[in-house]
Amino acid sequence: MYVEFHHQSEIFHQTLRETEGVEVVVRNLATGPETPLRLIAAVTGDGCGAFHDRVAEDPSIAELKLLEDGDLRRLYWAKAVLGTVDQRAYEAAVDSGGVYLQSRWAGDGWYTTMNYPDQDSFQDYQRRIDEAGMEIEPTLVRAGRYLLSGGAFDLTEKQEAVLLEAIEGGYFEVPRGSTLGDIADNLAISEQAASERLRRAMASLARAAVTNSGEESVTVEQ
Repeated sequence: MYVEFHHQSEIFHQTLRETEGVEVVVRNLATGPETPLRLIAAVTGDGCGAFHDRVAEDPSIAELKLLEDGDLRRLYWAKAVLGTVDQRAYEAAVDSGGVYLQSRWAGDGWYTTMNYPDQDSFQDYQRRIDEAGMEIEPTLVRAGRYLLSGGAFDLTEKQEAVLLEAIEGGYFEVPRGSTLGDIADNLAISEQAASERLRRAMASLARAAVTNSGEESVTVEQ
């Protein structure tokens, strides 16, 4: 099953509290019994420079390396301090059979996406992280789905349906094999609804492709 949940985090907490105009996507988490969390973080936005100036002094970060330097996008390798609640939560996820996809900073906290073998595994994770001291709020749960891309969490089922219909109908081909009207008719919705869902789906995919999450927090259903 595919799960997205909202939570707070010790990692980058001071830096993000003091920095505006940044979007952060964390991928490639790793840890061990005696090894603190290590991660890759992509930072984009107008506040990218301010983030860079502050993150080196963040008490949650033990070691930091700048992998890619740009005016509006920077890529970091970071090692957190040992013993954070995030480390305990990640270990709990692994013990429960969870597979981490990514985390996205949304101004009011983090949205993390993960895969679990089944509902029992996710419930076991919830129990374990409660013991670890982290509270989570599930915002999207899709039983029977196992997605490979963390960026896919912005797509609702209705958006996926429109996107699939567009692909199968040749809407993106040159010349086009179908129209918005065709897509709308096949899904029994209005052409305006088809257009809006398709544009939202394409925007979500574009943001995921460049690790830039946009200003919206979480879309559960459109």
